[in-house]
Amino acid sequence: MSAPKQGPFILVAASITAKGEAEAESLEKHLVTISRKANNDEAGTKTYRVSRDVNDKLKFIVFANYETEEYVDEAAFEAHKASDEFQALFREVGTLTSQFDFQFLHEKRP
Repeated sequence: MSAPKQGPFILVAASITAKGEAEAESLEKHLVTISRKANNDEAGTKTYRVSRDVNDKLKFIVFANYETEEYVDEAAFEAHKASDEFQALFREVGTLTSQFDFQFLHEKRP
């Protein structure tokens, strides 16, 4: 999972699906904890949002923006991945999730 080397970007974990209801509750706790840390303590994180699908309670969408005015702040993304909160989730990812996909996207502005 490497950040692109140029341009402002958006990171979308497009499809995080829990294995079951109990796992979804645990996954939500992890994601909310990560979101709180990212939004309050990570200067390079512009926004970090966690959403739960209203029709499929096992599915989560995460939207995160690690954007500078001109360039990717790769160091900010690397710091986010190294956080205790992020590492705690990744220790359990195989147990909690059936799918965990990331996509890196460049935002196109008018």
